Amino acid sequence: MLQIHMPGTLGGNLLEHLLVESIGAVRGGGVFAWTNAGGASLFLEDPVMAEMLANAKFSLLVGTDAITDTTAIEKLQAFEARWPNLCVQAFLSPERSLFHPKFAWFEHDDHVSFIVGSGNLTVGGLLSNWEASYVVRVALEDAEPSIAAIDSFMSSYEASIFPMSDANVLDRVAQNKGNERNLRGQSRLRGGSGSAAAVDEENTVLIAEIPAAGTRWQQANFDKQNYEGFFGAKVGSQRRVVLQNVRPSGELAPAESRPSVEVASQNYRFELAAAAGVPYPTEGPPIGVFVKLDTGQFLYSLIVPGEDGYEEISQFLDVTWNGNARMKRRVTSTVRDFKTQWPGCPIWNAALPDL
Repeated sequence: MLQIHMPGTLGGNLLEHLLVESIGAVRGGGVFAWTNAGGASLFLEDPVMAEMLANAKFSLLVGTDAITDTTAIEKLQAFEARWPNLCVQAFLSPERSLFHPKFAWFEHDDHVSFIVGSGNLTVGGLLSNWEASYVVRVALEDAEPSIAAIDSFMSSYEASIFPMSDANVLDRVAQNKGNERNLRGQSRLRGGSGSAAAVDEENTVLIAEIPAAGTRWQQANFDKQNYEGFFGAKVGSQRRVVLQNVRPSGELAPAESRPSVEVASQNYRFELAAAAGVPYPTEGPPIGVFVKLDTGQFLYSLIVPGEDGYEEISQFLDVTWNGNARMKRRVTSTVRDFKTQWPGCPIWNAALPDL
């Protein structure tokens, strides 16, 4: 089945395909032209992939001609140390031609899943670029020629495949920058000309009080309208969103790949790492500020009573909320309009996540 993914949409992206096909696999592998630290983390740290790595071997080969940088190599080395079932190697092109394949496979008891497409192992390739992927499940006996072709390629170019720690790999990737924005040209970025452009003032913002949900308010509940209309999820069909917390300093926390969750009580949830281990405040509900980027990713900040900005946000909700007084207040706005109410929000000055 061919899937074409468009920026700003959920479902049909490479990350979703990889995770779905990894479930229940007995082994697998992937070959990608390049990766960056954000993309490697998004894929390998996802709980679905982490579960596979706890039980099955996965081999990953990444190219070094572009994008793959020192930070990405260090991240991959850390993952190898964490998961003995993970083997990561680097491909050093022996010729002037660009190493450019992008595919993965997952072997199951009765079939092999092949995913072939245009997306690399970067945040953009996995989630937010214009990409196409072909996903096919092939019976074991019919998949043997394809597996043999992969094995033949690996053995034929064994001399070009190195461990991550090899000095030649480290020298090569030291020349790269792990950001696909550099391939597009900075002048095409909305919001600035540097590599760390700020959010655009036309981006949509959701300001939402978050209910207690027992003792697990990190499983943040939302109303159906914002679950579908703002986050882009769909009732009855699980989708994945990528959220990234912006700390008060403006620093970006690691990306969070989260499945949409529906429960029988008609609550619609996404887990928020920034709320983990934080007691639910007694003085009033926490408030989340979520900004939807053009790529479809979400930056967010959580504010509790007593913290900078809480009073300003509450006043904004007082003026703009017109729903039932017994409900948690949730209002959408734009960066431009909400920024006048809370100019000190750390999201405004945060660097956009690496693609």
